[in-house]
Amino acid sequence: MAKGTFGEHLRREREMRGVSLDEVSQATRIGTRFLEALEGERWKDLPGGVFNRGFLRSIARYLGLDEEALVAEYAQATNDHPQVAEWSPAALDRGAEPRPNSNRRVAFLLFLLVLTALGAGGWWGWTQYGSVLRAWRSPLPEVPLPKPPAAPEVAPNSQPGGTETAAANAPVATPAAEDLELRVEVSRTTEVSVSGDGKTLFQGKMTRGENHTFAAKDRFDVSAQNSFALVLELNGVSMPPVGAPDTPGKVTLTHKDLVPAHGTAGEPH
Repeated sequence: MAKGTFGEHLRREREMRGVSLDEVSQATRIGTRFLEALEGERWKDLPGGVFNRGFLRSIARYLGLDEEALVAEYAQATNDHPQVAEWSPAALDRGAEPRPNSNRRVAFLLFLLVLTALGAGGWWGWTQYGSVLRAWRSPLPEVPLPKPPAAPEVAPNSQPGGTETAAANAPVATPAAEDLELRVEVSRTTEVSVSGDGKTLFQGKMTRGENHTFAAKDRFDVSAQNSFALVLELNGVSMPPVGAPDTPGKVTLTHKDLVPAHGTAGEPH
């Protein structure tokens, strides 16, 4: 487009409508010096770029002209073509290279997918094997040491002059038979069955730390799914473990288990 054609066309359109530069300035809020620079094609007096195109759109809207046509005419007169974004379809049609950030975005998405997969796998593994891991980390309960029974009392010698000999030869007093009292506690949750003198006193699940006390005349029969979890006290005397860890077992306790001469207490089965 020849120099002066654009500015002359813009001025002619304004004058045809009988509008002054001041009226256009008041309506569009564009300074009159910028309006005069557009009509005089003094491009150096204008801010340039998007500002010039914004001025032209406001003027075209006020005068009732085609905005796009006026902007295109201005671009032809000044060789001012707006830059197209690299990611726009127009830039891709021209064979523009994609931004490097696109590769970073793809790498970030892949990283998120890997983290999601790892998290899902860890959650599944914990739901399947978490109880086993917790059991491995839990320490085994300490085995309570049996309490030694009290020594039987020796009957005093009533004959004078034979104190030492009589005391040495005096028979050991046999304690009178008493009722049996059994305290049962579990160090781990397990199924427990307790019978006294042939009658069932308890049968069911006992949780860790739970304890019960039972009474009988002659004997107790105790069994458990996890026999190592049983902690037994017979008349206040601690009994040894019934069996190995995580194995079922049972034991019979009588008055004989209170006498040290019988060695190991209980008759495990």
